Amino acid sequence: HLRQKAFYDPSRHNPKVLVVGAGGIGSNLVPQLTKLGVRDITVYDHDTVAVHNISTTFYTHRHVGKPKVTALAQVVKQMTGSDIRGVHKRFTGKENLKGYDVVISATDSLEARRILFESAVKQKVPFLIDGRIGGEQIRVFALQPTSPHDRKEYAKTVSPKLIPAILPCTAQQVVDVGWATTSLMVRAFRQWFAEERYHPEILMHVPDMNVLVEESRTKHRAKRTTLA
Repeated sequence: HLRQKAFYDPSRHNPKVLVVGAGGIGSNLVPQLTKLGVRDITVYDHDTVAVHNISTTFYTHRHVGKPKVTALAQVVKQMTGSDIRGVHKRFTGKENLKGYDVVISATDSLEARRILFESAVKQKVPFLIDGRIGGEQIRVFALQPTSPHDRKEYAKTVSPKLIPAILPCTAQQVVDVGWATTSLMVRAFRQWFAEERYHPEILMHVPDMNVLVEESRTKHRAKRTTLA
């Protein structure tokens, strides 16, 4: 990791990471994190690899039918030599999140995101990252679940009142958009640990590369607000 230590130094940072979801987002995100130098990663997913997963992930035909977390562990081992912990079950929100430095939502439903968010808030997880793909539109959220302001703003995006747009099966995701999403998520992760700042939301419309970025906040913003 010598060539990237100016951006993220694994000898200084050793976070414990939980990723929920090993599909189109999680399966691309985890290898990137291990290449960055992250060594302690746990992944939850209850699903198995299907043929339609191959076009947007690192999974291959030999992984079809295997639990996604098992297949992902094999992919990561082959690509980086690293080991990850895979949990072949659905994340329910009852799991113990104590000790995790960052929780990452790589799920494909608002309900799953809401369950993860509520659990992260209840258990005071320091940092949460959520990546979303809708066709050629990307949204990446980053927040401190211990910050009242962050909680209030993010809660609006997982409200039960929201009705997600239904896209045709053939227009849900394409590989370049998926990788762009996970790259932005890894960047959010890196900024949090290496630069102690984060952007609460990044919105990208891929066809015209139009990007809207919410103003950066510092890692210690919530603490300073409380003291004031």
